[in-house]
Amino acid sequence: MKKILTYSIAMLALALGASSCTTDDLMVESQTSITTQFVYSTPEGLSRAVVGLYPKDRSIATGEAETYSALMMDYCTDLMVFRGGTAAGFARLDSPTAATGIIESFWNQLYQIIGKANEIIYHAEQLDPTMENDLVRQAYGEAKCFRARAYFMLYQRFERLYLNLIPTTVDNMEGRVYRPSSKAEIFAQIKLDLEDAIKYLDWTAPNKDFGRLTKAVAHHIRAQVAMWEEDWQAAIDNCEAIFECPDYGMMPTMADVFNGPDLRNKEVLYAFQFSNQLGGGCTITNGIAAGHRLSLITTARYAKVEGFKECVEYGGYGWGRVYPNTYLFSLYNKEKDNRYSTMFRHKFYYIDESLLPAGKNIGDEAVFKPAQYMECMHPHSMKFYDQWTNADDPTRTTSFKDAIVYRLAETYLMAAEAYFHKDGGASAKALDYYNETYERAMGEKFTGVLTMQDILDEYARECHFEGVRWPLLKRLGLLADAAKTHSGDSKADDPNMSSDLIDARKNWNDKWWRWPIPQSFLDVVGDDYGQNPGW
Repeated sequence: MKKILTYSIAMLALALGASSCTTDDLMVESQTSITTQFVYSTPEGLSRAVVGLYPKDRSIATGEAETYSALMMDYCTDLMVFRGGTAAGFARLDSPTAATGIIESFWNQLYQIIGKANEIIYHAEQLDPTMENDLVRQAYGEAKCFRARAYFMLYQRFERLYLNLIPTTVDNMEGRVYRPSSKAEIFAQIKLDLEDAIKYLDWTAPNKDFGRLTKAVAHHIRAQVAMWEEDWQAAIDNCEAIFECPDYGMMPTMADVFNGPDLRNKEVLYAFQFSNQLGGGCTITNGIAAGHRLSLITTARYAKVEGFKECVEYGGYGWGRVYPNTYLFSLYNKEKDNRYSTMFRHKFYYIDESLLPAGKNIGDEAVFKPAQYMECMHPHSMKFYDQWTNADDPTRTTSFKDAIVYRLAETYLMAAEAYFHKDGGASAKALDYYNETYERAMGEKFTGVLTMQDILDEYARECHFEGVRWPLLKRLGLLADAAKTHSGDSKADDPNMSSDLIDARKNWNDKWWRWPIPQSFLDVVGDDYGQNPGW
């Protein structure tokens, strides 16, 4: 019995928030630990503790990046065609269960962030109740934002959440009743945390330390929450608060946003920061740094075609796994929209004289076998394109380019949608905010009567592969129809394909409106907690 109890405590500490790396670390910390006596008892310690949440947050994008891909690259929506490899079960909707690793790791990671945020929040309130110390106030605001963001992301995917707001210890675990909280309870807490984050965070991070949570990030998330509650005025207020801050603004083109390894321009609200240095979000083995594989996942494997090798110009190494589909491309004005011409690679051309096939010249379009199309020559997104961090070695199988999480373009589209719902398609404000992205891309304003379809299409054109589409479609009740109608591509959609890739269309089931509660969590808290419908 004692062994079982110890295991249960360790598992709950992991699931409900203990930050852990080894078996010993799973044990609830003792009162004599350095963490309790130093980290949480000084402003400097709290500051270091909250900084420690950032590597945890961005860890979903490191290594194989399966969780990041499933969340951010429009899996199971109407905008993506999947070839194979990364998070295949999610892309095809053919194998995930309540015990699937991505589901468990995503749930555990966010509850670990919540658990550590709980500790920082609690000790900050004990150390400085009035939040007068700069370091305490900053740590408190960031921890509040982390906790709110984690619960909101969990709700979007699972809905059935356990609301834990206190540090988890041996003393307070016994006798707990684990029940799902209501949507009202969850959203009330998320909003309360975001109000505190907005109150205590500055518009820019301390010392302009890019990659930190700020007041702008908190406002953006608060606007997202308001959209889910159909509180259009709250969404508008939070969006417009960001628009009024001179530290943020739209770049001249979308290509300017994603140009370079360090995405630190005024349109980026929050991005995972990477570098090939120690502490830069990478792993170092035998002195060699390895970053993330987002560029590989989204770049075609062109080097397998005769006349090509991995090169800087085409973004280095590619796997060719996740692509924009023909439905997404159909939404662009191909002659006018600069996003279509600059944010996708549509064709490949010979650039190395030493590799030219017989009868071909530099600049000729590549010739490939039909069977090579999907893996090697399919049009691909340039949002993760990296010619910078692998310039010294284009054959490197990782990238260190930053990965955007929140961007001002989405804020403008949320404001446009909120005004549309509030005032109708003739709303001048809705049209103004819609044109922030539309005019930038088209070189001319949209002057017609705005429809919800216009807004949905602009979200797709602007925010594809940025984690926007799945929550948007779910929020609007459109997810099932979108997945069953457009997910993937068929040979009829794209004649270059050698076979249909429409698994998600065929495999869609209404249980996919919600992910399953991880079985490892249910094994600890008991079946009375309940599973999501269909699982």
